[in-house]
Amino acid sequence: MSQRGQALIETAVTLPVLLALFIGFLGAGVAAQAYVDLNTAVYLAAASNVTAYADDMALSKQYAQETFDATVSHDTLLENTQLTCSNNPADYAAGAPVGCQGSGSIAFHRTPLSIIFGDVPLSASATATRSPYRSRRP
Repeated sequence: MSQRGQALIETAVTLPVLLALFIGFLGAGVAAQAYVDLNTAVYLAAASNVTAYADDMALSKQYAQETFDATVSHDTLLENTQLTCSNNPADYAAGAPVGCQGSGSIAFHRTPLSIIFGDVPLSASATATRSPYRSRRP
């Protein structure tokens, strides 16, 4: 009879620890995936920013914003995402580097993981260089 009681006590002690570990690993996996998604979106936005005509800051920013929005739209836990690219007109000349920064937060409040995790802010940045041979709009 004491063996059954010992097994019950061991289970009662180890089960919460294993459950906490499982939830922790699950939360870390969700956070890592959201960070990779945000980082990829900012990188692709910077890359598409430099594909517009040289000296066309508005079109470059439009390309970057559309690419960023399309890339983060599939991650349902990323919210309040924002993209900011350089406001210096000289950065949009042929051969110039353009920097973009993105931010957002992981909305753990929409999951059962909100018991342990709060919303986590994320940020990422990327730089792309416009081709020195990029022409101006005809």
